[in-house]
Amino acid sequence: MGNPEENTAPKIRKVVDSTQLHQISEKLFCKLPIHLIHNNQRVQVRAFNYNYPHFEIQHNLPAIESRTLLLEKDDNSIMLECTIVSRTEHGTELVKPLQLYLSKRDVRHENRTNLTEAGGGTGIVIHCIPHKEFYLLNAATNDARDRLLQQYAAAIKGLIPDAAVKISLQRRNRFSVRMKKLIDFNLPVFAPIMEHERQGDNLSLAAIPFTEYNQIMRTDGLPGDFMGEICEPLRYRGSFVVGYVQALTHAPANLKQYHSIRQIARRLEIDLDKKNIFPQNPITGKIIDISPNGIGFNYSTQRNLMSSVSVGDKVAFDARLTPEGMTTLSGKVMNISAQEKAMRFGVELEHVSEDARKAIDIMIASSKA
Repeated sequence: MGNPEENTAPKIRKVVDSTQLHQISEKLFCKLPIHLIHNNQRVQVRAFNYNYPHFEIQHNLPAIESRTLLLEKDDNSIMLECTIVSRTEHGTELVKPLQLYLSKRDVRHENRTNLTEAGGGTGIVIHCIPHKEFYLLNAATNDARDRLLQQYAAAIKGLIPDAAVKISLQRRNRFSVRMKKLIDFNLPVFAPIMEHERQGDNLSLAAIPFTEYNQIMRTDGLPGDFMGEICEPLRYRGSFVVGYVQALTHAPANLKQYHSIRQIARRLEIDLDKKNIFPQNPITGKIIDISPNGIGFNYSTQRNLMSSVSVGDKVAFDARLTPEGMTTLSGKVMNISAQEKAMRFGVELEHVSEDARKAIDIMIASSKA
C-alpha cells in the first residue's frame, strides 16, 4: 500500500482467443480459489471437472444468463466472463468461457478509506506477529507442546488404527513442497487412493487439485506402502497455515475419516492457542486506512516482535474491524514508514476469509457514511 493520493488506474488486457481462454480456465480457474462477482459483491465459488470447452462451478446463487469469475494470483486480477450452459444433476453449473480481462492487482493504488478522517480512527490492531516468529518458536524445545501433539496423534490413531499419523508444525522459513502447496492453496489433501483422481460425487469438500498433489507425492516418496492420504492444514486463528495433520492409510481413505481429522485439527488449533504455544505480542496499534485487499496501521516497534520486520515479511494480526469483535488477518508488508510515535506498516492481505471480507466491507461502508 502506498500513499493515498496515488490512484493510477491499472492497465487492463482483454483476451478473447479461445485457446488461451480454455488453457487459463483449466490451469488456473479449476485449481485455485476463486470468487464469483454477483451484484458487485464477491461470493466464494468452486470450479472443478474441466471438460473442454466447459467447466463446472458450484454455488448457491440464483440462475442468470452469465457469470463473472474472479481469480487473484500473485500481482494479477483475472476476470473471466462465462455464459451458462446448463445445470447438472448434482446442482452444479456448467459454464463456457467467453472473454477474459487481465490487470495488475496493484493494491497500492486501490481506493482506500482513511479512518482518521472518515471513521474517527476507531479501528485497532493487536498481537501483530511476523510469520517467522511462529517458526522460531516451533523449532524451540517445548515439552508441553510435544505432549499435546502426541495426545492428538493418539486420538487420530484411535480413529484409524492402521494409519501412519504425523502432526507437523513448520520450524523454518524454507518450506517443503507439501507446506508450500498447503500455504498457496490454503486447502487440505484428500486422496482416497493416492494415484487416482479424486473419487466420489461429494462436492462439498474442496481439496488440493490432483495435478498439484502429484508433485507432493513425488517429493514425499508416496505412495510407498500406503494407499490413501488425508492431510489437513493447521492454522493460526484461521488466518495462515502453520503446519498440518497427516494420516496415511493402508485402505482407501473416506470422507468420514476426513471430517473426523478436520474436527480434531480445529480442536488442536484452539488448544495450541489457549496453552500459549503460539507467539504473543500484546501491543496495540491503530488502523489508519483500509481497502478491500490492504490495510495500513501504526504500530510501535520498541521492544516487541515487530521491531525486526522488513518489507516483504509476512505478518499476522488481530484487527477490530467491527464492534462485534476481533478478526485475525495475515499478509505481506509492502512498505514501512516512520511516524511521530510509531511506524506505519502497509500490508497486502492474503487468504482473506469470507467473514473477514464482510467485516472489511462493513468497516469501509461505516467509515464512508
